[in-house]
Amino acid sequence: MPPGPKRRPTQADVARRAGVSTATVSHVVSGRSDRKGGGNVETRQRVEQAMEELGYRPNWAGRALRRQRTGLVGALVSAPSNPWRESLVALAQTELARHDLDLVVFPDARPGTGLDRVMDLLDRRAVDACFTVHLEDDDHPSDLGKRPIPALAFAESGFEGVPKVRHGYARAAERCASQLASRGVRRFVIVRERGDSSAASDPLFTTPILQALDRESPEAEILLSDVDHLIGGELPDVPWGRLETATPSDPVALLCKSDRIAIQAVQEAARRGIAVGESVGIVGRGDLEESAQRGVSTLGAPGADYSEAFAALAEAAKTGQPIAQEWTFPWSFIERETTRALKKPAG
Repeated sequence: MPPGPKRRPTQADVARRAGVSTATVSHVVSGRSDRKGGGNVETRQRVEQAMEELGYRPNWAGRALRRQRTGLVGALVSAPSNPWRESLVALAQTELARHDLDLVVFPDARPGTGLDRVMDLLDRRAVDACFTVHLEDDDHPSDLGKRPIPALAFAESGFEGVPKVRHGYARAAERCASQLASRGVRRFVIVRERGDSSAASDPLFTTPILQALDRESPEAEILLSDVDHLIGGELPDVPWGRLETATPSDPVALLCKSDRIAIQAVQEAARRGIAVGESVGIVGRGDLEESAQRGVSTLGAPGADYSEAFAALAEAAKTGQPIAQEWTFPWSFIERETTRALKKPAG
């Protein structure tokens, strides 16, 4: 007869191996740090070593039931992914870990079945707190502020009753378009990623650009282009023929909704022999490190430090109390080599 499943080690097994009481093991497993003194540090090390040797793993569900919290914070994010959002989520994971909290990501939490399912999990306290990134609920209110856990929204509006981290995305896009139009740029291509959940109305990028150009340059030629992001792809849906007709006196500005599309456009333009920064200007969005390295103009908030916001979220997750503060990190048009030399056409 084959052997049965191996018995999982218990806290009692760990206590015997470490030479301590089961209460001490429970204290170490809980992650509490209220005991002081060098002896307790040594005891903790013995317990942790015994856990490693025995292959002991805490019962997460049981621990959550005893502590009345999960030790988890949820991130509700949009689709498709983008580098700025991913870097923010990575930062959140690092900052929350400093507070002994783990992060779980709920992808594509758009209004509808996906968001309804997430809201049901929040109502059941599957996480201790949550934050949203690149979600707007103006048209389809989520009632996130009525859930039984603290929340923080990285959003410009909506989410009634939820403290926010704002960036002024629309204002930055408007200023970029206005500045280029004031210098005589009369041809624009607005490039968005296909599948972007906000592409239909796009009040934070396309709409403010169109409004700025209608005000500053009513005669401007404007094309909208939705593209697929493919690593190493050629962005075939970008109107390259139009860009190839651009000259220093009649330039074209390519305004991209993400830095990764802008970086890809710079690479493809170089392959096609297009003079980026002279005849064609390219602007991204998100201020990735790679954009700065490649000299790509972009929209972003240089030096934004979100650690205080995530520390407040961590404290709220532990106490269950709502966050009482809001933060603003204004985005701006960060001009670099890909647009700096664009000039007003002669005559």
